[in-house]
Amino acid sequence: MPVIDVSKVDTTPGNDAMCSFSPPEGWEGDSAAYIELMRSRYRNLMHCQRMMVTASFARKEPIQVTGPFADEATKIINSMKMNKAKPPSALSA
Repeated sequence: MPVIDVSKVDTTPGNDAMCSFSPPEGWEGDSAAYIELMRSRYRNLMHCQRMMVTASFARKEPIQVTGPFADEATKIINSMKMNKAKPPSALSA
């Protein structure tokens, strides 16, 4: 099982294969495509768990979100912090 530093989220494509908020290497989508990628990942058990752990950590401690989709990732994480019992509105279809 990998160790994941949820205090740092880098949304640069290919930056971190363990971070669910980081798109895969070579990915060239825009903001809307990033949101759609996050929706898809949220429906995947492994990614969903990692996203929820990140949001849970962010409820208690500050996190650093960087990269080209930092604003989008921050909105998603904040939405997940507010709606911990149900899927985040930022990701709902």
